[in-house]
Amino acid sequence: MDAYVMLSSSGTSTVITGGNTNTTTTTTGTAQAPAQSQGGFGGISWTWIAIYVVGLGAYIWFLSYNNKKKEKKIVEMRESLKVGDSVCTTSGLFGKVVEVGDTVFVVEFGTNRGVRVPVLKNDVVAAKDPIVKGSKEDAE
Repeated sequence: MDAYVMLSSSGTSTVITGGNTNTTTTTTGTAQAPAQSQGGFGGISWTWIAIYVVGLGAYIWFLSYNNKKKEKKIVEMRESLKVGDSVCTTSGLFGKVVEVGDTVFVVEFGTNRGVRVPVLKNDVVAAKDPIVKGSKEDAE
């Protein structure tokens, strides 16, 4: 006994078995959208956003803390300079402090000891002597 099934676009199916015809109605469900994850921003939850914000804040705080610490050391170094100390300026010139003022140092540059230049305290970045290779002091 042969059976044939005919499907129609209206949701009915017709089964033909050996000369008998049975028509049944089937309902097909409507297409549903796939389930979306909870939370906004394409599945990123607020917890992860909070973790990123806290991490970024800690990183910025750490950088600013280190800069403040370095600046404090430089200010202490500038305050401790006295007459006769060797200094390096922001322009890379080395000299000796010959006078200390409120906002400036008077510094002698080079071998000509008559050249005295006032330099702002903020322009002094280090208290050190220049390292010169091949000088008479290295030969001794």
